[in-house]
Amino acid sequence: MRVRYVRLVLLAGMVAAFLLAAAPLSAARTVRPAGPHRAVLASDTVLASNTVLARTQGTLLVNQPAASVCVGHTFTVGVWFQRSGGSRAYRVAISGPRHVRFFYRHGLAPSSHWQFWKVRAGRRGTYITTYSGHWRHTGSWDTYRAITRARRC
Repeated sequence: MRVRYVRLVLLAGMVAAFLLAAAPLSAARTVRPAGPHRAVLASDTVLASNTVLARTQGTLLVNQPAASVCVGHTFTVGVWFQRSGGSRAYRVAISGPRHVRFFYRHGLAPSSHWQFWKVRAGRRGTYITTYSGHWRHTGSWDTYRAITRARRC
């Protein structure tokens, strides 16, 4: 599994080098999903493939939670920092169907492994996961929001 991941990263690196040379400046600093359950927040450049590479600074990767779960089941949120410089600081907040924040974590994202948290969807409704980090400007917090809907199954 690890060998496949390394090959994927190398292939994505070659594709990224090509796209970085051809990408317009307006395409930089955007946030897009990078796979079925991953979203990527980069300091300089984000690609729509399964991985990202930043030009000069580090990349904070966040786990895209499931779009829909059954009431009583869990969904996973998490962070990971790819080593190459930049800020590792993050904030993760989740608000539930009553619009009250019930989950909050902050700190420095680990660079050696993913940091995951499992969150239980206790009632039916919409859960909003907000990731914050310094991927655009070092002095301000930028946010990425993901929505998970809990339904009766």
